[in-house]
Order: sequence, then C-alpha cells, then structure tokens
Amino acid sequence: MMSALLSALALTHTLGGGCPNPATAFAGGVASDTLCSATAVQAGLTVVDLRDGWAPYPLAGAPLDAGLEVPEYAGTFVDLASGRFDATPEGALAESDRYLELYGVPPTPSRVLAAMSDEARHTCHDALDPAGATSLAALEGTMRHERRADAKTRRTELRRARARVKASMRRLGVDTRVELRAKGERYAGLVDALEQAEAADGAIRALQGRLRCDGLLHAAARDGDFDWATRQALATFQRRHALVSSGVLDATTRDYLQLSSRELDYRLALRLLRARVADAAGLIADGSAIGEQGAVFGRLLDEPALRYPNADEPLEGGVGDTLSPATEAAAEALGWTSFEATRDWLKRHVLETEGGQLVAVALPERPAHLKSGTRLRVEIDGGGANRRGPGERRPQLTLSAEVDGAWTPLVRWPTTVGGWQDERQESGRVRRTYKASEYGPRHWRQLVVAPVWYPPQSTPHDDLVGLVNGQRQVKEALIGPSYRSAYGLVMLVHDRELEGAGENGEPSWYDAGIRTHGSANYRSIIRGSSHGCHRLYNVHVLRLANYLLKTQEHEAKGALDEEHLRRSFRYRGQSWTISRDERGFAYEFAEPIPVDVREGA
Repeated sequence: MMSALLSALALTHTLGGGCPNPATAFAGGVASDTLCSATAVQAGLTVVDLRDGWAPYPLAGAPLDAGLEVPEYAGTFVDLASGRFDATPEGALAESDRYLELYGVPPTPSRVLAAMSDEARHTCHDALDPAGATSLAALEGTMRHERRADAKTRRTELRRARARVKASMRRLGVDTRVELRAKGERYAGLVDALEQAEAADGAIRALQGRLRCDGLLHAAARDGDFDWATRQALATFQRRHALVSSGVLDATTRDYLQLSSRELDYRLALRLLRARVADAAGLIADGSAIGEQGAVFGRLLDEPALRYPNADEPLEGGVGDTLSPATEAAAEALGWTSFEATRDWLKRHVLETEGGQLVAVALPERPAHLKSGTRLRVEIDGGGANRRGPGERRPQLTLSAEVDGAWTPLVRWPTTVGGWQDERQESGRVRRTYKASEYGPRHWRQLVVAPVWYPPQSTPHDDLVGLVNGQRQVKEALIGPSYRSAYGLVMLVHDRELEGAGENGEPSWYDAGIRTHGSANYRSIIRGSSHGCHRLYNVHVLRLANYLLKTQEHEAKGALDEEHLRRSFRYRGQSWTISRDERGFAYEFAEPIPVDVREGA
C-alpha cells in the first residue's frame, strides 16, 4: 500500500532542478522510488541523512532553515566524524582520542563500512583462543593497571596457588578440582583462589589479544601485564564502543570483549543509524523516564553508565523508549538486519555513491510530545549534594512535556551540581573551594551550539595550559568550540527572572553564569560534581537541542560576537594569551522554558 502511494506521488513531482535533496524510499531492504524529500514527508515517511557530510540539525539544518550561514564548526564536525583529524583545530588531541562517538561525534557511514570490511582484523579475532572469553567471564570485580612489581607478585601467587592445589590433590588422592572442592571448605577456598588467579591472568592475556587484533596495543606492552600501555589501549577500545570508562577492566567492558568483532561493528552501525534517525525525527525519549531501555534486534545500544543509576521506580506517566523502536524500524526498512546485510548495504549505497544518500523510511507513529509548540518544563534534582559531599542519589535532569493536559516525563538523565574545585584567588594562590549550584526557578531562554568558554579569572593556570606532544600549549579545545570544550557541543543559559518589569514591560533577566551544557568529562558526570553547572553527555545534550529546536518556536540569532575574549597571563615563566571573537551560534526561544533547580534530599 505504501509503495503504491509513493509511486502515485512520485508521478506528480519532477526530480532534478525542481527537486532539491531527493531521497530513496526503502522498505523491507528494497529500494523503491526516488522522491523529493518534501514528497516523502507528505507520504508519512521520515527522511534520514546517511551521507558522510551530515552534521546534526542544531549545527547545520537549523541555521539553514533560518536562512543563516552554517557555523564553521559544522565543517569541523564533519571532518572529525570522517577521521580527518589533521584538518581540524583539535588536531593531535582528536588523533589521540581517535573515536569520538561518546563525545557526540559518531563516525560517518564510510568509516563504519571501513571497520566492517576489515577482514584482517576479523580473521585475527576469529583465531583467538576461546579460553580467553571464559577467563573474561570468570573474572570477578574490576581490574586496574598494575606496576611491574605488582604484576610479578601476581604471577608468583598464581604459581604458588597452583602448587598448593596440586599438592592437596596428590595428598588426598583426588584427580580433579571438583573432587578436591568436595573435601571441605578449606580445599574449596584453595580452588576458588586458584581459579580467580587464573581468571585474572587469562583475562589480561585475552584482553591484550583482542587489543592487538584491533591494532590498539603498543608494541612496548608487556605480555601478561596490565601495564600502562595496555591501559591506554583499553581506554581507546572503550571509546571505540562508546563505553564510559577510562582504562579499567570492569564488568561492562568484559561483556563487550567477549563479543565478536563483527557483532561490535554491527552495533556501531546501529548506533550510527540511531543518531541519524533521532536527528531526522526529533526523537528524544529513550526509556530513561521509566527506567527501561528498549532493544534493537535484542541488543541494548547504551551501556549502563549512560543511564541514570537510581531509576528503579519509573516516573509517573513517563514515556517509554521511542528511539529503539524507530531505529529498529529504520534498520528493517533498509535491510540492516545482520552484520553481513548492513555491510553489503553500505558498500552499495555509500561506497558506490561516494558518500551516501538520503533515505526515506516508515517509522512508528509520531509521539504526541513532538508537536510543535509543546509546552515543556525541566527539573534538576541535586540529589542532596552539599559541602559535605554527594547526596544519597546522583543529580538528575528530567524533561517533561505537557500532553493532553498532563505533564509527561520524557527523559531522566544523569547530570551534575556543584562540588569542591580548585580556584585561583586574587593573590594568585590556588585554593580548594566549594562551588555551589544555584537553586530555585530559572529559565532556558537561549540555546548555543558550538559554544566557547570564556574562563573566569579564578580559573587556575594549570587548567588552561597543558602538555601536547611533550610541549606546553594553551588548551584551545577546552576554550572551544570543540567537542572537548568546557561547554561541550551545546549549552543552555540559566536566566533568573528579576522582580519588576524591564523596558516596555518586558521581563528583566539575570545571568549568573550557570549553564546546562555538554561535556567530554564524562567521569565528572558519573561523580555528579562540577563548578556549579549541570553537565550532560554530549550525545544527550545534542539530542536535547535537536528536540527543543524542532518543537519550540525560536529565532536563530547567529554568532554571539558582542563580547570578545582577550586574556594574557604568565605561567611557568612564559607568557600565554587566549583570544576569541565569539561565544557560539545562538537561538532564542519565543517562550522561555521553566527550569526548577532543587537541592534534593
């Protein structure tokens, strides 16, 4: 039925000059008609951009819709996604990070295809000893990198544990560990200790084997040692698969290490598709409001650390996951139902078209909260954090929409409030200071993409200058715009309404410098602490910005260039200068979005 409708509509539209942005309709893995994008939308389809040159709607589509020039960072975003790191301001930093999906920059379809087509890597993984997966599964707790002396001690203890078990078996006349375990608690303890020691040793060796197959492990790494080189390679593996960790072998990482390289690449392709579908459709509800993440073909695409941890009780009236069903529907329409099918599709429609194409697919019914003009409100719960430390719960941000007269929670995401931070005093000394969040009613009036951080005078010089390739340089990426900016890829300004009307009866607003913003410092989001702002993962804040711009009436203001940054200082005997001419690309909402910031309990 859908195909017939598309064919009828296609007859009334000419392609070519009268049809900008033609999209190919897919259903059941088969391409049917090529339509004008507007025609596809009229037919109830969603046009998804699967081209290598894609940038998120807040960075590219929204400025174009407003008739404004796209921010320069949109081009940088495309270069980063394409792996052209040397063409970006981040340069060596991006080259070191290598995989940027967790920072809000998913790889292009061409890069995903390159990974899926790397048969040498897949063959290497196929040849790995399956006993390694057994060791990874048997390991308990979390392993961290070890000094050489500690690794030597661990191996000595392993030899001694084997000797003790072997001697006990000989003395008791048993042939297997199972029989020895049955001889009593003491011997069961000997077997348990040996098996955990063997699991630790086997897990490290299995980890190194997988990292070598992926080309991540430096030749200097010591076999069987969880040394610094292994830790660094593991951190890169975790970034490659959007795992919120930093080189520790935790339970989630062990689960991923037990998956085949083809399965991991297939999940990467599905996450790429989810990002493009969410951007195209304006979807935001991910099941976090009810504490349930949906699966795509039985796969959970977000690891636990990306979710709010205290979500045992669903929020009343909360919306379920809309992202996963839409992603699965798009995958079925395209035929991305397996690793092989997805790889073959990318070969035909990305490699052969030199950069991908627009596709039109049928998605589940559009949620009511996506209606233009939907009223929204935000609650930020600090979880009870104060000078004495974190509260009982981690801070959370909840976005709700008014649907049919009732407030409906859409997402509940981990965020941050204040904490103890280093502050530079007027005397020049650096002192540990408690940076509190501001509590009470606030409003989001302005959304800024590719934001630039103007560091206050209290920022320690250590935070502004760091080592890059062995040389000290200003941390330009921290200033931004950058995926590693202090404000991430998006920021929302917290304005407080002042008593008494301003000029022309308009409200008066005060900006105390507090923001809801993205962050590449995802460890701080896990801790829940910041300098007082409310940090979100870049992947979340981009999704939020997309949803806001597609549902809230707004005006694109363009570059914020009224205030310039010029700051010079001396540090370690050298003079340093930070300079910027704009603070980002701004949008202003016609109706400010209320934000209730609560201390929590």
